[in-house]
Amino acid sequence: MRIVVIGAGGIGGWLGARLASTGQQVGFLVHGGTLEALRSEGLTLLDGSGGEPGTVTARIDEPLVSQDPGTLVDALGGHPDLVFVTTKVDALPGLAPALRRLIGPGTGVVSTQNGISAPGMLAGAVGTEHVLPGVARVYSAVVSPGNVCTIGSAGSLALGEWDGAASALTAGAVGVLEAAGIRAWVPDSIWAELWRKVSFVAVQGALGAAANAPIGVLRSELRDVFTAAVGEVVEVAAALGHDLATDDVSDPVTAVLALADAQPAGATTSMQRDIAAGLPSELDAQVGSVCRAGDDTGVATPVLDLAHAVLAPREARARGRQ
Repeated sequence: MRIVVIGAGGIGGWLGARLASTGQQVGFLVHGGTLEALRSEGLTLLDGSGGEPGTVTARIDEPLVSQDPGTLVDALGGHPDLVFVTTKVDALPGLAPALRRLIGPGTGVVSTQNGISAPGMLAGAVGTEHVLPGVARVYSAVVSPGNVCTIGSAGSLALGEWDGAASALTAGAVGVLEAAGIRAWVPDSIWAELWRKVSFVAVQGALGAAANAPIGVLRSELRDVFTAAVGEVVEVAAALGHDLATDDVSDPVTAVLALADAQPAGATTSMQRDIAAGLPSELDAQVGSVCRAGDDTGVATPVLDLAHAVLAPREARARGRQ
């Protein structure tokens, strides 16, 4: 498969290093210091999923690292089969022209962002027929440009067609991801899967940022508050027609608590790390979107409303609005 990864941060570096290290033809649409680092040093993933940290290093031919979509299409010998969009939500509107130049008639554009808005934003740029909503689960962070680390499990990626239909493209994507050591699958409902992630990551990020605490504190001292917030997300999803129960666990809240209990105690989300550093974050995309969906469906979200209100002034300062 011909593959392009847009961005080489925590998610893009993790995906790109694993895919490129298996011999897949992978191009990277990046810029600035990341562009120079990938051209000169390649991409290195410090993988802590197996207990003892291991290193995945991918050397990348210079033409396959570019800030120009046309250069990547030429270097790949044609339009990519898959484009993994790994930037943050804020960057998506500005990517529309590049995406239109990258894709061909059969290209699938995989979203990996947290929150519920990214697939629709990408569809606005390229059409629903190209968008494969995706749900990435991995704890990863950038050490320096071109160097990414992960902790905990090796990570996973669920993806599916917009309308839920089976396709050769999603089956092929699962195959290349699995070959790269990434657990991958096509769920019965990619939209329910997206909301399942929101019920964990958005809650962890919101409460973790408000309390300045990792998951170990949220699942112990703040367990009741964490549980209530998860329940709010589950109720909003249900009001929108997405049942988050699974064949294994009938109570979605119980499933999220079990997931929280299984995480490294010091784990944090990228959103709360951005907020702690005084940087613009995905507070609105991850938390505000759920609060608004609650308003639209008549579902009360008091815990998330409070967390959002507490964090909003910090977000405004980070964006220069205060």
